[in-house]
Amino acid sequence: MDTMEIKSLPIAFLIFCIMGCTGSNRTIPVLASQDSQFGDTAKSIKTHDPIQPVAKHDPAKEWLVQIFDCEHGTQEKYCYNLAQEDTLCTARFKEFLHDSNEIYGPTNLTEAELVEAESRYKAKWAKIYSLYTQEMWLFGRGNDDPLHVNSIEVKELSDNRYTLTIDFADHIKTMNEVQLVQENNAYRIDYCKTTFID
Repeated sequence: MDTMEIKSLPIAFLIFCIMGCTGSNRTIPVLASQDSQFGDTAKSIKTHDPIQPVAKHDPAKEWLVQIFDCEHGTQEKYCYNLAQEDTLCTARFKEFLHDSNEIYGPTNLTEAELVEAESRYKAKWAKIYSLYTQEMWLFGRGNDDPLHVNSIEVKELSDNRYTLTIDFADHIKTMNEVQLVQENNAYRIDYCKTTFID
């Protein structure tokens, strides 16, 4: 072997390696052994196939979505049943809703009674919740109005905190920041901050 052949050998070897190692559709044969569960057939795995992420199981998000499940027999995709509302919220948050709507919703209180009620409301709830300053029912629904829901969208903000965007019929759309808690192995809404979207 002369000197020229020796010098060109590493270059040729390098070119061979580069050409052999490139190519996006290369497959690697995987041979199963005779005694494996796959038998003696050969399989191949494409090296460019992406690994599919496993969807995160989120029971709290699933619970929020099922609030809008329709009863059997309806053609609607989403529904909202006012009768279920008492079971959706914690007792504390239901009391907060009642107290705030007694002041900011329709009321039989006199002016003096309203001032006293608002003072009690602030003292009772200011250290627990962000106070409501207007009538606000859960998810921005009307007071006992029939509800038709066009669509919902749920996004996680952090553990047990979500935004729930609801497109009601009649051009009413709300974005709700919902705080969930667990009570007796069940989820409950412990606060809901509602913003109306134009």
